[in-house]
Amino acid sequence: MNEELVAFVRELNEIEYACQVMLTQEYADVLDETITNNQIIMINLLHDRGRLLTGELAKQMDITASAVSQMLNKMEKRQLVKRSINPGNRREIFVELDTAGVNYIETSRKIELSIIERFYSKLPYEDLVALKEIMLRFRRIIEEEQTRKTVE
Repeated sequence: MNEELVAFVRELNEIEYACQVMLTQEYADVLDETITNNQIIMINLLHDRGRLLTGELAKQMDITASAVSQMLNKMEKRQLVKRSINPGNRREIFVELDTAGVNYIETSRKIELSIIERFYSKLPYEDLVALKEIMLRFRRIIEEEQTRKTVE
C-alpha cells in the first residue's frame, strides 16, 4: 500500500478524532455519557421511524432479539423507552421513546444547532458543500465494497 496515502489518511483520522474529542469535552456538561452507542442508535431509530416492533429493531440494528430485549430492559428502567403489547397481535411488543428518550433527542438537537452556529457557520458554505460531496462519495465506496463483499 502507498505509504504516503496511509500517512495522510492517518492524519485525517487524527484530525477528525481530535475534533470529536474537543466537541465532546465542550458539551460534556449536557451530554449523557452513560448511554451506550447501541442505545443511541436505538433512540435515533425510534425517533426517526416512530414506534417499532422489537423484531423490527433487531433487524434494523442487525442484532439478535435477545440483545434487543436486554437493551430494552436497561433502557426502560431509565425511562428512555417504553414497551406496549400490540393489541392486534398480543405476541408482538411495540417500543417507543419514553420521556428520558425524548429529552435525549431534544438535547442532542440543541447541541447539534449549537455546533452548527458556533463552528460550521465559520466555514465558507462552498467548503461545506465540498465536504458533503466528499463524504457522500466515501459512503458510496463503503456501500459498494460491503455489497461486493456480501456477494462474494
